[in-house]
Amino acid sequence: MFQNEITVIHLNEETNEYEMQYFENLYFEHSKGVSIEKLGEKASNSGTIIIPTEKEIRICEKDIVIEGKINEILDKEIRLSYFKSKYTTYEVIAVDDLRKGEIPHFEIEVK
Repeated sequence: MFQNEITVIHLNEETNEYEMQYFENLYFEHSKGVSIEKLGEKASNSGTIIIPTEKEIRICEKDIVIEGKINEILDKEIRLSYFKSKYTTYEVIAVDDLRKGEIPHFEIEVK
């Protein structure tokens, strides 16, 4: 049922460095789109991610989500802009902790 996987890129504000997290066995429903604007094309991707877990996870608004597992390392040589140009990326806009109830999970909205 939950067969998707994602890589999350999080900016650690204390160290000012990016951290990558990998999550598997989740549900990721998304759509990829492009809107035409006055100054050109603009991506209009959106989606919902459901991570079934009882554990605490650290995903925050403005984190970057990439579908699948990324084996490359984000460091001073490979920048975030490289990942955004190579992969379809989504920005986290909301995180809901729904770990109480019959199916404990986090629900994450991305754009």
